[in-house]
Amino acid sequence: MKKILICMLAVVAFAFSAAGVYASTSQTVNVNATIPTMTGGLTVTVSKVVGTTWTPATSISFGTLAWDPTNHIFLPNCYYAADIGVVDNSGTVWTVTHTRTSLARSAGGNLDNKVNVSFNKQTDDTHGTELQKVSYGNSQSIAYTKTQLSGGWLRIYYGVGTGDPAHPDAPGVTPIGLDTPAGTYNGTVTITLTP
Repeated sequence: MKKILICMLAVVAFAFSAAGVYASTSQTVNVNATIPTMTGGLTVTVSKVVGTTWTPATSISFGTLAWDPTNHIFLPNCYYAADIGVVDNSGTVWTVTHTRTSLARSAGGNLDNKVNVSFNKQTDDTHGTELQKVSYGNSQSIAYTKTQLSGGWLRIYYGVGTGDPAHPDAPGVTPIGLDTPAGTYNGTVTITLTP
């Protein structure tokens, strides 16, 4: 009996000493990551849209317009979308600005009030909110800030006026009719990122 009692006391003493060792043991491991600063990156990706097919493009070229004998206007077979990407995690409140030169013919005249320009905040490839729709002529110096585009990016659509009431043109935009002189009209669009 004495041996049993001694064994039990030894087991109890061992249990208390082991519990004390494990209860006060801890170890700290540091965790870190460094994110580099990215500033001033701007990308402009242009796409030609025919129906539901999007193909990469290097310019906004409506090509030779086709005569629509029903509505008596000239129309292209496409429109264009320009996606504006900003690469910047510096915390700076940047601004993206759209400027343009007149869409003009060397012999005189322009298409500044014949083309729609629609500014949209995209949240994914298929969902966006129209911010503003103006004529090409009125698209000079339109700007959006990082705050205004938060949670998305800027997409700009360019399309020749159609006069279609189901898809209204921007205020002041009229279709290209026979009152517009024949010839090639050229212009430029510039997207600028400023801090």
